[in-house]
Amino acid sequence: MPESYLPLEDDGPTALEMFEAEMKARKVRQESISQPAFNDAIRLISDTLGTGWTTGGGRRLQQFVWSLWNQHHWINLYDLAHGLDDALTDAVILVFRAAMVGVLTEDQLRQILTDSGELVRWDECRRITPQDEDVLYPPLPLSAEDLMALAISAQRHTERSHKKRRQVSDS
Repeated sequence: MPESYLPLEDDGPTALEMFEAEMKARKVRQESISQPAFNDAIRLISDTLGTGWTTGGGRRLQQFVWSLWNQHHWINLYDLAHGLDDALTDAVILVFRAAMVGVLTEDQLRQILTDSGELVRWDECRRITPQDEDVLYPPLPLSAEDLMALAISAQRHTERSHKKRRQVSDS
């Protein structure tokens, strides 16, 4: 390789060095999750869902856990932040942080859904849902009327956006 292709000392870190630094930083973030506190958070969320899934806080926890499980994000973060007691808020923060840094596993989520009875409730909802319909569990945060109004607004917004793009491209 010609000498002109060798990296210079003042070129800064190489891609490999940057990758290694990022991997170390990720490991530090993952290790910052206290395993005992994390296990306690999982247990608290599971226990609360097991006994209080019909309460306001329980509904919020359902939406949170199912969002992590199936990636359908029907959760209003403002509502979540203002609808739980301090212990549940701390548990949600810890579990969400664990999810964000890659510590929360699919098995742990399955444990929450199983231990709390959520999977049994989902299965019951699936059983009574006609085959040609989607299973809507946990219950949606919006009514059917609100969802229809939202769909109409979204459709009109899309039409206005397309019209505006056409006008810009024509000019």
